[in-house]
Formats: sequence, structure tokens, C-alpha cells
Amino acid sequence: MALLFDEDYEALAARDLAIDEDEDQRIIVFTDYTLVPGLYTMATCDVLVVIPPDYNQAGNDMLWTFPRLVRADGRSIPRSAEPGSNHNRQFRGKDFCRWSRHWKPGQAGAWRAGVDDIISIQRRVDWALANPDC
Repeated sequence: MALLFDEDYEALAARDLAIDEDEDQRIIVFTDYTLVPGLYTMATCDVLVVIPPDYNQAGNDMLWTFPRLVRADGRSIPRSAEPGSNHNRQFRGKDFCRWSRHWKPGQAGAWRAGVDDIISIQRRVDWALANPDC
């Protein structure tokens, strides 16, 4: 059984977003994800998200990156884990570093049950990576 709906896979393909997934772990990884130019010391990374069992009713709440992102200006990234942290996720032999980000009801980016989809999750990832201090 697929993690997402057919429409989600079609939307990802239409946006040329490459993913890797593991149904047993309920994980999707956006591979070679393009980062904001000049914000980090690298241009791309892999971004892991956990897809909840009630995915269309509840969106993601965290993300993990591989490799650990380092800001070009040298500033630290709040609420992000170092490699080797017990908050990280292991996937295909890689240590994905956690970013603790939460979207509360009533705030911009809050999940709209039955309306939001995988592109909504991708937009959350975009926002978080473009706003590492939030």
C-alpha cells in the first residue's frame, strides 16, 4: 500500500520533485532538495519527513536533513540536532538531523484536514529551510 494518494505522486512528478520512500517506516525523503542560494554552505540536501497514518487528516510536524545543514553566515540553527543525536533518524545508512518545527492551528501553514496534501508538506519544508531562525 502506498504512503500517499495517486494525486500526491502526480503532483510531485509535475513539480519534478524526486522522492525516496519506505512504507514500513512511513518515511518520504525529498532527494537533492534545492536550498535557498547563499543561505547554507551547500546547494542541496535530502529532507526526510514522516507521513502519519492519518496523513490526509494530519500533516507532518518535523523534518530531518542529510547532511546536517550549516549556515553560510556561521550562525547556529535553533532547534536542530547535531549528527549522532538520539533525536535523529537513520535512513538508508544516513544520519538525518532533526529540525523541530511545529505548525499550530490558526497559524499560517497549519494543516487543513482533507484539503492539504504532499505539496502542503513540501511548502512547509520550503518555509522551514528558508527561515532557519523560526
